[in-house]
Amino acid sequence: MITCLKKISLLLLVLMLAAAGGGCASAENTSTETKKETTADDKTILLYYLNASGDGFHTEEYTLENTDDALMASYEVVSRLSDTENNRTDTYKPAISAGVAVNSIVLDGVEETVDMGAGYRQLKDSEEILLRAAVVKSLVQIKGVDSVRFTINGDSLLGSDDNPIGAMNADTFILEEEAGKLFGNDEKVTLYYADMDGDNLVEYKTNLESTDNMPMETRVLLELMKVPDGLEAQSPLPSDLLINQTQIHNGVCYVDLSKDIENVLPGVEEKVMVYAMVNTITSLGNATSVQFTVEGEKMKSLRDFDSFHLMMTNNYSLVESIKN
Repeated sequence: MITCLKKISLLLLVLMLAAAGGGCASAENTSTETKKETTADDKTILLYYLNASGDGFHTEEYTLENTDDALMASYEVVSRLSDTENNRTDTYKPAISAGVAVNSIVLDGVEETVDMGAGYRQLKDSEEILLRAAVVKSLVQIKGVDSVRFTINGDSLLGSDDNPIGAMNADTFILEEEAGKLFGNDEKVTLYYADMDGDNLVEYKTNLESTDNMPMETRVLLELMKVPDGLEAQSPLPSDLLINQTQIHNGVCYVDLSKDIENVLPGVEEKVMVYAMVNTITSLGNATSVQFTVEGEKMKSLRDFDSFHLMMTNNYSLVESIKN
């Protein structure tokens, strides 16, 4: 199944405050991406642009002109990230796309507030996270800027749970080149397959190793597509399903699936399909809830399952038995 996957997103967004790990996949690395994010002179930083395909990052070293004024340096960085005319090449493009304006930047102590224009609301969920990660990862390298929060025309930026998204810092987002240590070892995981009747879940514990720095949230979903030998269960997912992207932010795992999730899977109820994914992801301990999108858009229902657009927590009432 892995060989038939399309390119999984390059972004790994991990909430370290919730104990490590999470979401996305492989990355298009350049020579600068293996360098430290800051240098000893506090002048040279890495600017986080989007890669050519827009699903991950490309970093470029940049020497700040405004080194004595953190606010002016921040405007300088945001200007570079927004320069759609000069910062678009065959390998990267601006992190802040045309049509998305930055109204103002306010520095209060070491916390910065970046106020975005209304165009920000037109971004897809995955595009929002990429933009925020690029801006935060770039700005917090400036001496005197420890965290960044976002507003839209003066209003607090809200998460999918309608709660304000607070200030973010360097530890909020961990990208692939920083995350190898999190995904390089065997990890004991719990997978939830569909039982043979397709109306309950079967719990199965095993050890998995995430390869090529693929985060475990993606790895376990791929694993659900094949049933272990000897396990009386069936896969809860369509065999042609693609895991486009997984990202963890603020304790939520954002999962973007291909439209193949809509394909009918004979003998498996939709709620079993959904909670096989939710229970498996949340059991890893890196996220407490899961938000699904299909090709970047929320889908209100998955056939008979009417809450597919909502943020979901685990449901162990469907678990039939425990298999080891």
